[in-house]
Amino acid sequence: MTATGSTAPKSREDDPIKVIFDLASYWATVWGFIALCLWLEHQVLNRLDIESGSIQVAVLLVSTPAIFLATVTRIEKDPKARLILERVRYVVILAAAASLGAYLHAHHQDDSYENALRDGAVLACSKMAACKAAATEYANTR
Repeated sequence: MTATGSTAPKSREDDPIKVIFDLASYWATVWGFIALCLWLEHQVLNRLDIESGSIQVAVLLVSTPAIFLATVTRIEKDPKARLILERVRYVVILAAAASLGAYLHAHHQDDSYENALRDGAVLACSKMAACKAAATEYANTR
């Protein structure tokens, strides 16, 4: 008698992709939370009109680790908070990947042969009246 369960391969705990994802999501979440704390505290200090840079740095160096440790201990004690944190890790990785993709897309310089060939074809076609008319007609009928 054969098993009627799913035939999809099960993810093992020692799967290198899962290990890398877990490490990346964990550290991205930690550093993202630290950055969020720093930003929020900086906003609060600005609202309180504390303009001195040395005072701001001193307050941030003391309060950020304290807030981070207090939050981590509360998350460790609350199972619902752990579940939320596990889900947030995926969102953090997706946001980081989207931000990286947007940055790379905005700063991408396409110096490939195909791009140069396409630019040359467009330039050559613009100099030939029949080619330009055919391209314009094609573009207008699309």
